[in-house]
Amino acid sequence: MKRERAILQGRREKAGKLRRLKVKRKNVLLLAVSMFLANVSFGMAFPYLSVYMRLIGGTMLMVGLLSVAFNLTSTAFQYPFGYLSDSTRNRKGFIALGLFSTGFFYALMALVSTPLALLALRTAQGALGSAMMPAKSALIAELSTRIGSAYGLFSTVENAGYMSGNFLGGFLVKRIGIRGIFVLSGVLLAVSAVIALAMRERPRPKRAPRLLLIPQEGRESDRATVGKKALGRLMRGHLGTFYLSVLLMMIASGQVYSVVPVYFGETFGEEWVGLLFGIDSLAAALSGYYIGRLIDRYGAKRFYLLSIAGYGIAFLGYAFAESIYLMLPVAFLSGVKWSMTLNSASTYVAERVRVSERGQGMGLLNAMMSLGWVLGPLLGGYLSGISFTLNFVSTLIPLGLAFVLAIRLPG
Repeated sequence: MKRERAILQGRREKAGKLRRLKVKRKNVLLLAVSMFLANVSFGMAFPYLSVYMRLIGGTMLMVGLLSVAFNLTSTAFQYPFGYLSDSTRNRKGFIALGLFSTGFFYALMALVSTPLALLALRTAQGALGSAMMPAKSALIAELSTRIGSAYGLFSTVENAGYMSGNFLGGFLVKRIGIRGIFVLSGVLLAVSAVIALAMRERPRPKRAPRLLLIPQEGRESDRATVGKKALGRLMRGHLGTFYLSVLLMMIASGQVYSVVPVYFGETFGEEWVGLLFGIDSLAAALSGYYIGRLIDRYGAKRFYLLSIAGYGIAFLGYAFAESIYLMLPVAFLSGVKWSMTLNSASTYVAERVRVSERGQGMGLLNAMMSLGWVLGPLLGGYLSGISFTLNFVSTLIPLGLAFVLAIRLPG
């Protein structure tokens, strides 16, 4: 009888593992499809925001404020949304909220005709749209034991979607106009939100009775640590140093990528702007999965350091590549280093925070990236008014500081 019960228990456990594996695989597929469609939408709409601002009478200052306002509110809301996704264990709900609200505001942008109205919508979009990133990053880490490979896979999917959106937007804009692009993007994001909601998550545990809780060795509490306490812990020690390094790197990124479309247009002609960004996205899509596998094998720190070096080489290439034939490989390198940055940074954080605080850890990572894109564009716009070359070369200062901080981190 004991032997029969043991066999039956073993079969039940095996069946349970197979069911959980099936659910995980289905969730990976649904999330991948959702993120692909979302990034098609982003690739279609984002490049035309600044163009639209100019068409409705906005100044170059207003164009710059589109980026600053969006990333400022995104910075403020990333961590709170990460905390909420941890405390509720409802990743898909926050992913869907971020996707739907982003699409909703894109659709509303098609109706506005004043610069201030467009700026207000972009500001609100940054606030509510930030619900997606911490939950999505945490969920990806929870879908696989090989975290680097998982981030690499989704990096490939998302960059492929963004590249498709770049080319699709360029094809459709003359046919349906920028307003039509915004409406279509809103529809695609609503569809992607519905697909995200089709994922299955573990139900949130019922509230336990108010008795003494005895922690089990080797297991973490399912409850997210209260925000203030977790925030202090995440910002201390090596992880706090890592976040500061990310901030410095993203300041350099914001300096360059907020103005480089104008630089490409003035230097090589407007027809090359979309092509160079498409090559950038193509490189990120092709390299993402393989970089993720290498990160699992050799460690996130090595590839994070390589990504900082890649930023420096790419920005020097922007400064001194005077021929389009030299700029094409620079654009390809730019895509590879972005894929390397996102995968290595996400993996580094995911491997060093508690499971119950992973959404908060990812929220802080995304907040640092967004904050860099608040400060960077302001500095880049000022320096580019003097000289594009000066702006590009000056990024070596924050990148050098980021590298010095990162090289001291534990591997």
